[in-house]
Amino acid sequence: MRALMAQVFTPRRVAALQPAIEEAVDVLLDRLGVAGADGRTVDFMDQFAYQLPVTVICELLGVPAADHDRFRPLAADLAEALELSADTDPGPAGAAAARELAGYFTPLISQRRMSPRDDLIGALVAARDADDGRLSETELLANLVVLLVAGFETTTNPLGNGLAILFGRPDLAAALRTGDVAVSGFIEEVLRYDSPVQVTTREAREENQTIVGVPVPEGSVLILLIGAANRDPARRSDPDRFDPTRSDVKPLSFGAGAHFCLGDGLARLEAAVAVPRLLARFPDLTAHPDRQPVRRDRLVLRGYQSLPVLIADPPRT
Repeated sequence: MRALMAQVFTPRRVAALQPAIEEAVDVLLDRLGVAGADGRTVDFMDQFAYQLPVTVICELLGVPAADHDRFRPLAADLAEALELSADTDPGPAGAAAARELAGYFTPLISQRRMSPRDDLIGALVAARDADDGRLSETELLANLVVLLVAGFETTTNPLGNGLAILFGRPDLAAALRTGDVAVSGFIEEVLRYDSPVQVTTREAREENQTIVGVPVPEGSVLILLIGAANRDPARRSDPDRFDPTRSDVKPLSFGAGAHFCLGDGLARLEAAVAVPRLLARFPDLTAHPDRQPVRRDRLVLRGYQSLPVLIADPPRT
């Protein structure tokens, strides 16, 4: 099923989104400028970091723009199921969100069957209807829901995490503006230093496995600490120092091997477009001096609930 998904979630399809990403970034920066005019406080997470990924993933999927805003609370409720818990039940809110999203995508699937379009929903419907047995109707629906939620839950966080780092490093923000530090290097180091996904799980599917000498029985569930692995001193020097010029970064934030995230290229492209445009548009962008940022109360997904900013010095009276 993953191989089937990879056929439609291609580098070509992602690269073709760059003009749409650039347009979305510019529109959101315009709105940010209006919202923060005259020294008004703006929540960067609410006004930009969330808005960009949801716009892009909806563009990729083929979800109408008018429906974008309804997904944020649904995704937040459904993402609770990703948090580590002995209880595998997503809870009433998560179950309700899953039902609502399934109810939303069901008619879109029918529409694509009647009127095919060159978007991800259309491509997956075509793959499903090829009827080679790899993707059932239930799996098609479930994967669309997962793609929507994953498409902006884990892309929002690097934008906020990266900006928070820059607020403590004005020298680095200046170097990014002049090109003395590569944006690509900055993004990779953000992913390593403050990984948007801190924890994941895997199931042992074979017998007689060991990890650093510890037996792992078949069927065991392992908790893997991605955030810790990204700061492993055995993998890189001085891991607790943020250094966008390091050559050995190679973050594990999007997984590795057979489970490498299909959306990693899209997340990196969004950040690569957004960061330089944001810094160029608002050279005086600063953290709010009196309002502290608030981290989300999560273990698996790491990011900010709110990040109050000022886009320019308030006018003098």
